[in-house]
Order: sequence, then structure tokens, then C-alpha cells
Amino acid sequence: MNRLIISILLLSICDHFAQGQKRSTIFTQDQLLWYLESYHPVAQQGRLLIEQGESSVRAARGGFDPKLFANLDQKQFDEKEYYSILNSGLKIPTWYGLEFKTGFEQNRGVYLNPENKVPNGGLWYGGVSVSLGQGLFIDKRRAALQKANVFALSTEAEQKVLMNELYFDAIKQYWKWVQAYNEYQVYEESVSLAVTRFEAVKNSYLLGDKPAIDTLEAKIQVQNRELGRNEYKLAYQNATLDLSNYLWFENNTPLEITDELRPPLFDEIELSSVTSFDSLRTIVDAIPSAHPDMQIYNFKLSSLEIERKLKAEEIKPKLNLNYNFLNEPVGDNFMNNVSTQNYKWGIEFSLPIFLREQRGNLQLAKYKIQNTTFGQRQKQLEIENKVLSYFNEHVALRQQVEIYKEAVNNYSSLLEGERIKFTMGESSLFLMNSRESSLIEARLKAIALASKFNISSAGIDYASGRLYR
Repeated sequence: MNRLIISILLLSICDHFAQGQKRSTIFTQDQLLWYLESYHPVAQQGRLLIEQGESSVRAARGGFDPKLFANLDQKQFDEKEYYSILNSGLKIPTWYGLEFKTGFEQNRGVYLNPENKVPNGGLWYGGVSVSLGQGLFIDKRRAALQKANVFALSTEAEQKVLMNELYFDAIKQYWKWVQAYNEYQVYEESVSLAVTRFEAVKNSYLLGDKPAIDTLEAKIQVQNRELGRNEYKLAYQNATLDLSNYLWFENNTPLEITDELRPPLFDEIELSSVTSFDSLRTIVDAIPSAHPDMQIYNFKLSSLEIERKLKAEEIKPKLNLNYNFLNEPVGDNFMNNVSTQNYKWGIEFSLPIFLREQRGNLQLAKYKIQNTTFGQRQKQLEIENKVLSYFNEHVALRQQVEIYKEAVNNYSSLLEGERIKFTMGESSLFLMNSRESSLIEARLKAIALASKFNISSAGIDYASGRLYR
């Protein structure tokens, strides 16, 4: 990746997070999350989910759009116009199952069916259709819109699930990167110490103060440290590449972390605050309503409940009433001849005798609700236990971090005392190397624990669905 992209990354980070301050090369977790939300493809997919929900609502609302219609049926044979039937108008559906309709008929012909006969100037009509049985409280059109509204809300929860997963994966990789860098720095420092000690032992040997075997031991120590440094350097380089997978910029441009950015050193790492038992209880209590996975279950149950109501409605008989008043236009004003005596009406009734299909569909809808409810309860238990698991790890790691911080200080004091004794000739190179190796192991362990602690802290928010809000 060219340096221009990295420069853009650095400038935008500093401008966004440190305006007016001295620019820093430290790449923080907050900066990583800002890039994730702003540019990562998964974040863009999450935004598309919400737009899909909005589009589904728009499409469902189309079921209530007014509709123009026109039908023309003509027959011409043997130089005769058998019939010409024209019917055009406007239908206006409404939410409450009422459908208003107005139109115009113009029919003529030698063999026109008498029931289609209208005045020479045509016939205007206007009226209403209403479902008094099945479809009075809910129908497919209203159910589709209600489901679309539920789906639109569920897409927001689905976006949170996507981003929650993305954030946690990125945070875990970030702290692996921080850990790998600090481990590499420990071994970089240990190589420098080993080289300095080797030179000192070699000079002492040349002066006759140390035996030749000490120079060999010091050299072997340098070689071992260099091997360790190379392993940790490789681990850091690979961790850097893995973290770069989460960094994107405008126009879907992937970014690469180079030497211009570095993680915080161990002394610069800020440990997240410890979650208390009271706040944990609040987090757990909020899971049924606040966790996006639980919200998705709630929305699914709402959608299934709409489907159940629709199936229950289908058990009712169909009873549709249609009424249209008729008017023959006279002159330019078609309202001149309005009369309540001119009308057309009809009633439609149907009911399956056994209702086996309708009752079966209703029972299936109830089973789906029960099955989803069982899954919701199981999911809630899994989430609560996952939160508690991260909390237990979080508390234990905090204690371990403090213990190992103190251990590092103690090992440092022990090494310093051994170094003084070695300078005075009261200690051996073996003891020096042993003390130093113990310190290195303690520092590596402290770094790993600090990394795990911050991951566990993020894990509590991840498990409770609060990492992305």
C-alpha cells in the first residue's frame, strides 16, 4: 500500500481525534472503531439493511395506493359492431377494509347484452365495497404493511448484531496486535541487554577477570534472544496484517498499517474500568429488551402474531357488501340527474363447511409462535451465561494483572540487586541470565494478561449487545 494512503489515514486520525494537539503515531482502539463505523464494508451492509427495511415499508404501503383502471372489450363482425363495452375509473383502498370506487361506463352495440345497456351519454357510478366478515379487522394487505413495519424495525437490530460482531472481532485483533508489539519490544530490549553483557564479559575475559566459558555462555544467550526476537517480530508483522483487514477508507479503499503507526506501549495501555456487580445486574436485567438478538426474536414473534391474526380471520365467513349509486350525465354537469333511486348493489357470502384448511393453518401459526418462544428463552439464557462468563473472566484477569504488575516490579528489583552483585564479582553469569529470563517471562505474562483483560471488558459489552449502540 502506498505511503499516500497511510498519510491520509494519519492525517484523518489526528484531525478527527486530536485537533489542536500534537500529532501522535499511537493508533488507539477508538480510532479503529471510528474507521470501522465510517468505512468498513460490513458497516455499509448494515446501512443497506436499514434501507431495505424502509423500502419494504414503502412497497407494502403501495397496497393502499389509489389505482386507475380501464377495460375495453369490442367485437366487430360482418360489418357490424356486435358490442363495445368500456369501463374505466378509480379505486381507493383504505386501511379499515373499505374500498371506494368511481367510474364511467360507455357501452353500445347491436348484440349488446341487455344488462350492459347504458344511456347514450354513458353512465357514471360511485360507491363503496366493505368486508363485514372475513377481512373486517385484518386482511392480507393490512397484514403485509404491519409485517413490513416490523421488518423495518428488525433491520435496525440486525445492523446492531452485525456491528457488534465486527467491533468485537476488531477489538480482539487490536489487542493481539498490541500484545505482539509489546512482546516484540521486550525481546528487542532483551537482545540489547544480552549484547551489552556479552561485550562486557568479553572485555573482562580479555582482561583476565572472567573465564572463556563465560563468553560462550553470554554469546549463546545473545543468540537465543535473537531467535526469540525474530519469532516475536514475525508474530507482530502478521498481527499487523490481520488488523489491516479491518481498516478501510473512502471509495472502498483498503488501508495498510505501516511503521507510521504503532500500538501503545505497556506503560501507555489504559486498562478499562472494572464492571461492578450492581452494573452487571443492570446489564443482565436489560437483556430481554435491549439485546439486539432478543429484539430480533421479539420482532419475529410480532410478525408471527400478525400471521396468526390473519389465519384466525380466515375462519370467518366471507361477507362482502357492494353499493354504487348511478347517474346519467345531462349536459356538461354530470350531477344534474343525481337520484337515490338509481343504484346498484350486491352481497357476496361464502363459507367452507369443514374449515379444515383454515383451522390447520391457524394451528400451524400457533405452533410457530410456541417454537419461536422456546428459542427465545434458550437464547436469553445463553446470552446471560455468556455475559456472566466474561464478567468472571474480567474480574479474575484484573486481579492477575495487578499481581503480575507487582511481580514485574519485584523481578526488576531482584535483577537490579543481582546486577550489582555481578558487578562486584559476587554473582555468576548464570544467575544474571536466570534473573533476567524470569523478568522477561513476567513482563510477557503481564502484557498478555493486560490484553486479555481489555478483551474481556469488551466481551461483557459484546455479550450483552451493547458494544455498538
